[in-house]
Amino acid sequence: MEQQTTQIPTAKRRRRKATPIWLKIINIILKSLFTLLLVCIVTGLIMMCFASIYVKNSIMPYADLPLDFVSTNLSSTISYQDATTGAIVEMRTLYGDENRIWVSYTEIPQDLIDATIAIEDKRFESHHGVDWLRTADGVRRMLTGQNIQGGSTITQQLIKNITDDDEVTVKRKITEIFRALEFENQHTKKEILEWYLNYIYLGENCNGVYTAAYAYFGKNLSELSLAECASLIGITNNPSLYNPYINREGNKNRQELILGVMLEQGIITQARHDAAVAEELVFQRGEDEKREVDVFSWYEDMVITQLIKDLGTQYNLSKQMATNLIYSGGLNIVVPFDPAIQAQVDEVYLNRDNLSIISRTGREIQSAIAIIDNRTGNIVAVSGRMDEKTKSRLFSMATDARRSPGSAFKPLSVYAPALEMGVITPYSAYDDAPLRMLSGSAYPSNAYLHYRGRMTVWDAVTDSSNPVAMQVLLDITPETSFNYLVDRFGFGNSLVASMVVGDRIHTDIDAAPLALGGLTKGVSVLEMAAAYSVFARDGVYIEPRSYLYVLDSEGKTLLETYSEGEPVLSQKTVYYINSLLKNVIRSGTGTEANFSGMTVAGKTGSTNSNMDRWFVGYTPYYTAAVWVGYEQQERIYTNGNPAARMWKYVMQPLHAELESADFTHTVATETAKVCSDSGMKATDNCSLDMRGDRTAVVTFARGDAPTGYCTMHQLILVCTDDPIFKPDGSSTGTYHLAGEFCPEESRREVAVLDYERKPLRESDATFYRNVRDNDYLKITVEEAETCSLHLTPLITEPVPFNINDPLTWPSPAEDPFFNPADPTTWPQVVELPPIVIGPDWTGDSNQPDYYVPHMPSDPEPTPAEPSNPPEDSGDVEPTPEVEVTPEPEQPETSEPSEE
Repeated sequence: MEQQTTQIPTAKRRRRKATPIWLKIINIILKSLFTLLLVCIVTGLIMMCFASIYVKNSIMPYADLPLDFVSTNLSSTISYQDATTGAIVEMRTLYGDENRIWVSYTEIPQDLIDATIAIEDKRFESHHGVDWLRTADGVRRMLTGQNIQGGSTITQQLIKNITDDDEVTVKRKITEIFRALEFENQHTKKEILEWYLNYIYLGENCNGVYTAAYAYFGKNLSELSLAECASLIGITNNPSLYNPYINREGNKNRQELILGVMLEQGIITQARHDAAVAEELVFQRGEDEKREVDVFSWYEDMVITQLIKDLGTQYNLSKQMATNLIYSGGLNIVVPFDPAIQAQVDEVYLNRDNLSIISRTGREIQSAIAIIDNRTGNIVAVSGRMDEKTKSRLFSMATDARRSPGSAFKPLSVYAPALEMGVITPYSAYDDAPLRMLSGSAYPSNAYLHYRGRMTVWDAVTDSSNPVAMQVLLDITPETSFNYLVDRFGFGNSLVASMVVGDRIHTDIDAAPLALGGLTKGVSVLEMAAAYSVFARDGVYIEPRSYLYVLDSEGKTLLETYSEGEPVLSQKTVYYINSLLKNVIRSGTGTEANFSGMTVAGKTGSTNSNMDRWFVGYTPYYTAAVWVGYEQQERIYTNGNPAARMWKYVMQPLHAELESADFTHTVATETAKVCSDSGMKATDNCSLDMRGDRTAVVTFARGDAPTGYCTMHQLILVCTDDPIFKPDGSSTGTYHLAGEFCPEESRREVAVLDYERKPLRESDATFYRNVRDNDYLKITVEEAETCSLHLTPLITEPVPFNINDPLTWPSPAEDPFFNPADPTTWPQVVELPPIVIGPDWTGDSNQPDYYVPHMPSDPEPTPAEPSNPPEDSGDVEPTPEVEVTPEPEQPETSEPSEE
């Protein structure tokens, strides 16, 4: 029994064999693969979950592209309302430059449809919006680094054109796929082809096959042959390469490629293929021959550009789809155009004699203008540049360009915010002097090439002081100024908060851009006109309106603009700004824009190196902004401000028949006498300034007049006999301080400025000598010390000769024979009787001096007699003879006569 129990396990152990190693390895691999498969499945499920959420939230909201609201077979019109009759007048039918006429699917030749499908999407009829084989091939090409072009279906291409979404991103491609699938669920193949062939761009400003047929072959679309259809559809792949007017050979090669593909796919027979290849194509123009086009005006260009933007924003349309809607949607667009004002603009801007400045490189200068009706905010006229317009949809220097406005920006960026905040009044005083050194030069500099010293804001605006503008800006901070410009004056699309270019960060939130107008990108002419119109509109900003409303083909309102506006400035600020800018026209930098019969206000502007010149001005009726410069910036060499002159050429005739008016206000005012150096209430000292009276009676809004008195003017005593001269020898207009011995009649009490400029640096302290009022500072006069002419007491009364007092001795010039040791040479004191003046006395008595020196050559002194006795002694008693000693000849003197 024991043996059996011991043998049985032994026998079993012998029957079990060890598992082969290769089997173990396979087992491990299978388990690993199974585990990996489970991980992949779980991960895939998780990823699919996330993907579904992503698709639902980020893709599907944009997958639907409804096209039902667009009419596809009607031309649009631009109209305006006649100011006299109120009638709507048609201005333009929109089919010209865009040249799109919509045709239905039934009007499109079958050969054109077949050629399109053959070359663009051969499985179009069988797929549901996405060709998965081409998509997979595109992914393979992408992963292998090959060209992935050509993977989109006709449906996907249409969607890409409609949305203008051509980013090379995974999200875009996924969105496009889902859009294509959804699009084909909602539209038939015929509808898709109709949209595609009406939508594609075919060169020569032709959008859609209908207009392209006329542009290239001069035929109706239905009349095209197979050869012409292949030639036409071949252009869309690359209009710049296959346009027959640019590259006829390239177009022919593309045509034959399409015909070959149609033959391979069995769409056409060999006979039709050969006949089409052999057919001579007859085009409307020769290669490189220019075409005649109906050119839109600058105003029409502006309207179309604005509508494309607003339709895209309002209805989430792409730029291309919005453009299509404008040209082919049967829209009725009503604009605030004024043909009379535009005619005046055109008269000036088509005449080169009005602006005939040539740059040093031989280029003609350009100009642009935009005019706004102050009452409504409507843009009534515009010109994008000088000379005749030769193309439609050109880049406009009035609406598209951005240029730095220079000092024309100051009323908006500096003075309006500072006045609104109560930081300044027009008679606050600042120092027109450099604030720092920049690259070894004083900064900021002025256009008038010097510094004037203490001045009021009134004078700073009139003369366009840069240092004062920068100091006021720093008082309100650049951040505040920037916010005013963006939030209240409509510059949000132009100003730059922060922008990285290369390794530098650019920003307009800084003193120089805002105070001096040297912006990162600049602003447009239209933006400047809209902002300035706030001053003429009692502080209300209205976004400039290029159109009033837009109706669709059924009369439904698609877009509408409003003119209520938003108050952005108080009436007090507007009153002050209008007063300041009217003075710029009367006596400041804007005098060239002034004309009689109307109140005009405005501001000039120029940029560094005189690259751009501006004038923005307004009347109670209209506001106009004018820019003058070169498209590729160069220095402008001319006298005066050409922008101000162009403004006047346009605006003066427009106001000839309008009633003269001023800007109205309801601000309560008060007057006060202020000091123009301190901005405080004037004292008597302010009138005694060495330069003259420095006081002025000015008008404030009630409550704004200063309450404190000027402490800047301090009295000093100067000697008018000892003027102070500049290093070049010219007079400063000032005098040295009076000394102890200066005569009373030469002493004068005057006022000087008790004000000391802080040196830019210790080494630059002498620079302030160039500031115009520096000579009138108290510290400057004191540094010149006292009078150097009167160093001894002045003897005002004759002193009797006293041999014991050398001060009474005659000088060698007075008596060359005087010898203190010889009494015979001493002067003799003579008592003279009074002069008796008769009726015929001439006023020349020639009486001897108080003493007469003894002349040794005279043996017996005789009395001196007048050298010119009166011809008629009349009632004058003769002078009694007196023994005197002759004296050297003295200067002739006379006493005043008495009546």
